[in-house]
Amino acid sequence: MTDRQGQNDRETDRQKSTIKSQLITAGIVIFTACCIIMFYFCVKRYDGLRAGWDTLMTILQPIIIGAVMAFMMNPIMQFLERRFYPFVLKHSKSEQSAKKTSRMVCAILSLVIFAGVIILIFVAVIPELYGTVRFLVDNLGNQISGILDWANEITLGHFEKNIMSVKNSGIEEMLQNALAWIGNYLDVGQAELISGITTGVMGVGKFFMNLFVGVIVSIYILVSKETFKGQTKKIIYGTLKVEYANVVLDVIRKANEVFYGFIIGKIIDSLIVGVICYVAMTILRMPYVLLVSVIIGLTNIIPVFGPFIGGIPSVIIIFLTSPMQGIYFLILVVVLQQVDGNIIGPKILGNSTGLSSFWVVFAIVLGGGLFGFPGMLLGVPTMAVIYYLAQRLTRWLLRRKGLPEDTETYVHMKQVDAGTGELIMKTPEEEEKSRFTFSGKNKKNKETKQQSSKEDQE
Repeated sequence: MTDRQGQNDRETDRQKSTIKSQLITAGIVIFTACCIIMFYFCVKRYDGLRAGWDTLMTILQPIIIGAVMAFMMNPIMQFLERRFYPFVLKHSKSEQSAKKTSRMVCAILSLVIFAGVIILIFVAVIPELYGTVRFLVDNLGNQISGILDWANEITLGHFEKNIMSVKNSGIEEMLQNALAWIGNYLDVGQAELISGITTGVMGVGKFFMNLFVGVIVSIYILVSKETFKGQTKKIIYGTLKVEYANVVLDVIRKANEVFYGFIIGKIIDSLIVGVICYVAMTILRMPYVLLVSVIIGLTNIIPVFGPFIGGIPSVIIIFLTSPMQGIYFLILVVVLQQVDGNIIGPKILGNSTGLSSFWVVFAIVLGGGLFGFPGMLLGVPTMAVIYYLAQRLTRWLLRRKGLPEDTETYVHMKQVDAGTGELIMKTPEEEEKSRFTFSGKNKKNKETKQQSSKEDQE
């Protein structure tokens, strides 16, 4: 009687487990279907959604600016607070008062340091940028003539006739056509010109107003960040089950780790690259040292494509002034990026994203296409978080079915036995056959074609 009751209990548990597994599978299928429907809706209504998104971002611009500033200033504030808090605690009446005073002072100091660095970059770059553009515009014809003379010299005069023909007539005609095109492009009436100037001035004024509000928001976020953390945890644990809330907090911590590790690490890496570029260009006595170094450093923040985005215009600018130095600078950029990609970057960033090269390029292309420069910068850490979520979900589903979680096992697996749940691995012969299937088919097709050709000839 006892054995029969135990068997019934096991059968009941097995049925409950089966029903629960079916419900989970049905939930995943429904969720996937909803995601596909939402994706289709977003694609069909992309223009309307984009307009609504742009409007929302315009309204929230002060908050976004403040949040970004707080994100960048937080490491500075933490560094200052670790050193300033013990000093304040000695001269304060209570620990709570010391924390508030230390936090407020360090938040303001971090704002001053952050703003000082930004202003220093602008003060150093804008005058040289203006001078460079003005010089290139005023002397473009002479610089192109110099490049043609250099081309004639390195070709040993074999194309002197063609080069001199371009030099004598082509340059002036090209510049005149370019100026005429610019004039036609900018040919607007007085009313449109006044309207454009007014709109531009209002836009600049609105941006500085949003920037001022963003500065205030950043201070509030830094001062009250623990309160915001506590409120977020309270909402999560109040709306979800404990086990699900723990998972959500783990994901949030992972996202924070990925974003901080990647963005802050990329900024430090780009700063080092810019300094090395400045030192190397100074030693080689190249022109536009500060301007080009800042361009290389700033664009290096963008993964994969950043070096090309900053390197190409820099090479052109230097090449217009001195063709040989332009070639030397191209070699310098290639060497610098190899050093950064193989030594500096891995030392600073490590494997902070956990993404393969394919997913990095995919994230940059998708993020840049949807959101421009911010998308190119934030696409990689965002994809890293999505990849982490997919990994956790996959491991959880495999664990429920009693299947192994490592990828290497599935590379050499043939199938899973539906009855026992055991993995059936490929035999060595099947591994060899699958590895060379494509080449074997090509060889067989080639032999078939040769045989057919011989039969036709006979």
